Amino acid sequence: MTLLSLPAVAEPAADGQGRRRVTLLSGFLGSGKTTLLRRELDRDTGRPPAVIVNDFGRTMVDDVLLTVDGERPVVLSGGCACCTRRDDLAQALAGLLDAEQRGRAPRREHVVIETSGLSDPGPIAFTIANDPVLKHHYALARVCVTVDALTGLASLEHHEVALRQLLAADDVLVTKADLVEAEQVEKLVGRLRELNPSARVSVTAAGELLRTTAPTAGARPAPRPVMAAHTNGISTLELVTDDRWDWQAFSIWLSLLLHRHGQDVLRVKGVLDVRDVGPVALNGVQHVVHRPEHLTGTVPPGTRLVFIVRDIDTALLERSFHTFVGLG
Repeated sequence: MTLLSLPAVAEPAADGQGRRRVTLLSGFLGSGKTTLLRRELDRDTGRPPAVIVNDFGRTMVDDVLLTVDGERPVVLSGGCACCTRRDDLAQALAGLLDAEQRGRAPRREHVVIETSGLSDPGPIAFTIANDPVLKHHYALARVCVTVDALTGLASLEHHEVALRQLLAADDVLVTKADLVEAEQVEKLVGRLRELNPSARVSVTAAGELLRTTAPTAGARPAPRPVMAAHTNGISTLELVTDDRWDWQAFSIWLSLLLHRHGQDVLRVKGVLDVRDVGPVALNGVQHVVHRPEHLTGTVPPGTRLVFIVRDIDTALLERSFHTFVGLG
């Protein structure tokens, strides 16, 4: 059983009209959405789903990681699909239909939309269900939400959008369970079941399913009112260079940054071209930076690194980077 093709997801649309099913993959910054989706695409032995990736920053990283057999996902960058890029999401879904109808692409029965970590799933679901064209061709099957075992409780407490994501979930996927003690996982699972008793909760590690618990109630708590300014105080710093980076200098600079501003560095991710090493994928959330991953296969040259921060002067941050690391 795969995580994004659970039995309820794999069923055709409930109304029997043959609409393509949509899985909405949501979750707060750094909670493991892309890792999960990469594992699912690797496991898929049939025709893989069409993939749409939304990112808050303008510089995309995940398109490289989610390319399968040379086919890249559709990319929506520079804002959230629930607000500033909502019309673009509708156009992307319509574009998939147009490509099918013109014979440029095969019909895909399943579409996965990986949202920005700052997106509210509610408006996205509304778009799919109410757009005058899309509603005849797409049906939302499941909302799957990832919650980081390392930082999930803190994110739910401090970030309204993380709670809204959880309350919208049909399936909650606890990620990185292998990185914390079992007691911490159980505490998180208990809290998730309290907040959304109608969701199925699964515990995962490195994209692999460890166990699943069924919903405990039939009704989901009513979501809180929409927060129109859910990205207030949040900005991005995007570093794109053709230079090869000195890993030691960069890692020292990043360690100093996280020591001083860890709670406000909501997300750091990128593909780095490291001197004498080659392409390396970097992922971090707040104080936690995961082990870098050496990438194989075809990776475009150069470095693309994205920081999503809260209440940090990004111009000052960029000057600090160039001064310390010695680029530019």
